[in-house]
Amino acid sequence: MRILVLSILGISLGFFQLKAQDSTANRVDFMVPPAAKKVVQLNRSNAALGISAKALANQKSKQNPPINIALFAVDRRTEAEAGNSDVVMVISIDQLSGKVKMLSIMRDTYVNIEGTGMNKLNAAFAIGGPQLAIKTINQNFNLDIRDYINVDFYGAAKIVDALGGVQIPVKTEELPYLNNYLNELSIYDKIPAIPLTQAGLQLLSGKQAVAYTRIRAVGHGDAQRTERQRSVLIAIFNQLKLKGKEIFPVFATDVLPNLETSMNNFTLFSFAGSILNSKNKTIEQARFPLDKESVGKRIDNIWYLTTDLKTTTNSIHQFIYGSTNLVKTKR
Repeated sequence: MRILVLSILGISLGFFQLKAQDSTANRVDFMVPPAAKKVVQLNRSNAALGISAKALANQKSKQNPPINIALFAVDRRTEAEAGNSDVVMVISIDQLSGKVKMLSIMRDTYVNIEGTGMNKLNAAFAIGGPQLAIKTINQNFNLDIRDYINVDFYGAAKIVDALGGVQIPVKTEELPYLNNYLNELSIYDKIPAIPLTQAGLQLLSGKQAVAYTRIRAVGHGDAQRTERQRSVLIAIFNQLKLKGKEIFPVFATDVLPNLETSMNNFTLFSFAGSILNSKNKTIEQARFPLDKESVGKRIDNIWYLTTDLKTTTNSIHQFIYGSTNLVKTKR
């Protein structure tokens, strides 16, 4: 679902009275942006974030290790709801080149949640908020995530609308499901839905895009839903690259107020600067656990996606770092 890390990061760029510079010495002038909707103070100790000694050693072994950020989208209709994280992504940004890698972790993945035991990955956010959600990802997959961004249904829709919508190829078989989710969203905000009437490449509004990313009954279930989520995020990234800093004033009033994040303005700026000035035109993407490394199982009459966590950790590290040297699996 809900989309946005790159738009989120890109926003801050237009507002800093500083200069961003990448390895090619391109520069952009900025002014300080307003704060996000909610800046959450995390306990940043390694123990509280679940960052292991091996993960720290991996960081130190690289001259400029990538920055990994968690992106969540919570399944909630009101501010009062805690909500499971309907979307669990990791956005990895190369500090020198600005190259972006995007990976989804299946929300039903059977993982250990500290203090709770084995459960679905998406339950961590509802149980302990972003602190526990980040810790759970780090502990189970030996990562070094220190920051996150989170949005809900309506915040995501407002962000897409601020961009003028996103171009998405919608399949005929997806239409009824998209419109069904669209009607559900409209019940909560009491604004009539505008149904999608035809398939093909469509300019989707914010609520239509959110509804599209919730579809799981078409194709390969939740795995294909993560593809829809990433496709919307990539569509936003492409619009940002196309429009450049002309779009930044819109972000100040319509994007930042809809975000919850642990990152301050300077941190957002640092990440966003490298991305906007990046020469890379594409985003590498992947979904974990891989099909060949996972199987669905019913445990205590609940369906989970099970995987050998060491094997999946190695696959994730291969994707992010180009190596699998952190976890040795038994042969």
